[in-house]
Amino acid sequence: MSSIGIRLGASGARPRARGLVWLVARQHRAALWAGLAAVAAIAAYIVWQRAGMVGYLRAHDIQDCADWKRFCHGRRTHLERGSDPTIDALRHLTDTYRTPLLHTGRLLIALPALIGVFIGAPLFARELEMGTHQLVWTQSVGRTRWLIAKLALPLLAVTAGTAVLAALYTWWWRAARTQFQDIAWGTDVPFDATGPAAVALAPLAFFLGAAAGLLLRRTVPAMAVTLGATAGVQYGLAALRPHLMTPRTIVSDASGDFAHTPIEVFFTSWRGIGDGYLARSGAKIPSDRCSSAIGQDGWNRCLARFGATERQYEELHPAGHYWPMQWMQAGICLAAAVALAAFCVWWIRRRPAVKEAA
Repeated sequence: MSSIGIRLGASGARPRARGLVWLVARQHRAALWAGLAAVAAIAAYIVWQRAGMVGYLRAHDIQDCADWKRFCHGRRTHLERGSDPTIDALRHLTDTYRTPLLHTGRLLIALPALIGVFIGAPLFARELEMGTHQLVWTQSVGRTRWLIAKLALPLLAVTAGTAVLAALYTWWWRAARTQFQDIAWGTDVPFDATGPAAVALAPLAFFLGAAAGLLLRRTVPAMAVTLGATAGVQYGLAALRPHLMTPRTIVSDASGDFAHTPIEVFFTSWRGIGDGYLARSGAKIPSDRCSSAIGQDGWNRCLARFGATERQYEELHPAGHYWPMQWMQAGICLAAAVALAAFCVWWIRRRPAVKEAA
């Protein structure tokens, strides 16, 4: 039992030691309360916005509409033949709720960086910079036990808070995705703000900050390094995401028309992965092969040089890839977080005590 502190109970009760968990909670109580307030505020905003959006959809009977230019209530409705009130209602829906949906998603994407910079980085850097860790170590508390106690409570708090917000935003997005089909599900918003991928980014950023604090032993440099590292991780994940699963390829007919492909495939898929033309041999000729061509004549000559036909292809991720890719990205982030946690334990145990006392 450590001798960090003693708390007297009721009259006649035995004194109880106040250990590391109490110390960590005491040190970070302001941040914990501030984080709880922030999570509650964002959660309330998401619930309020979703309730307003769903109420508007029901009030105007457009909850089953998809792509207001072509479909409503499951019927093909050309824009020039559409109902003016319905079109106006869908336009108002987009103007009112699309921007809040995107901005909230961007805020949740920035949350891991904020966690890493303001919670993870100062966690050890401040103590090592000021030398307050030595006081704890003189109270029969080992370095490994101190590190684990310092990590456990903040990690639990940031993971729980992020999980609540990710679940609520996923709930909001599932109600909105039919109406805002121009927002592909594989882009940063909503992908990095929903599901397990959003939750797993929080502990990864937290451990990035903790590791930077242990290595640099200075708060401000650790915060700067954590910000850059977290941004780099998010950029790398976005670049990797299209390759987590093999995209599906759809091919046009001989005239270049995709009419035989169900139109729902275009509405529900993450498009823009790749496109181009097919050669007579069936080989794919990406469109960017002729990106330097000038004018239509130059484009046609370039395609003819590669033996392209009129048949086109497009690579996309169907809606069924969403959850597998979510869990794949989450697994990558959690594996990296576990590796960083192990590194923190290894680093604190290998450092000679004489250096810590210096």
